[in-house]
Order: sequence, then C-alpha cells, then structure tokens
Amino acid sequence: MPERRVKRGFNWSALIFGTLWAYSEGLVIQGGRMAAADAAAGLLGCFDHPAFLTAALLLFVTKNVCCARHGSGWVYRQLHGQGYRSVQ
Repeated sequence: MPERRVKRGFNWSALIFGTLWAYSEGLVIQGGRMAAADAAAGLLGCFDHPAFLTAALLLFVTKNVCCARHGSGWVYRQLHGQGYRSVQ
C-alpha cells in the first residue's frame, strides 16, 4: 500500500470545502450527511425571512466546523479499517 499521512487535529481544508473535501477523501457516508445538511440549508435560504436565512447560515457554518474538527479522525479511522497501520 502507498504511504499516506494524516495530520491529526483541526483541518482547514475541511473547514473551507466541507462536503467536497469529504467526498474527495472517500468519506461517502459523512459526505452524504453533509450534502443533506447543505440541501436543508439551501431550502431554508429559499424563504425570504431573516430568521430562515440566519438558520441556514448557522447550519452551514456549524456543518463545516464539525467537519474541520472531526474530519482528520474520520480519515484516520477509514484508513485504519482499510489496513493501514499507525506510525508514531
């Protein structure tokens, strides 16, 4: 297997790109959940009321922050499940 490094901790790429980052890392289940959150935020944004727009923005930002905080761990667990080993 080719070597793959995963930096632990906060992931800036995941914060900025969110759903696209998850799919690019092969995290299909998490990417699907984030796509559903994006769709819900898009639907909330369709209503022309400030409360709905605020809720849509809050949902989108919360999703990306969650992805950034936990994304490296998701990738680590996926790779470990595929047979990669951890090197300290």
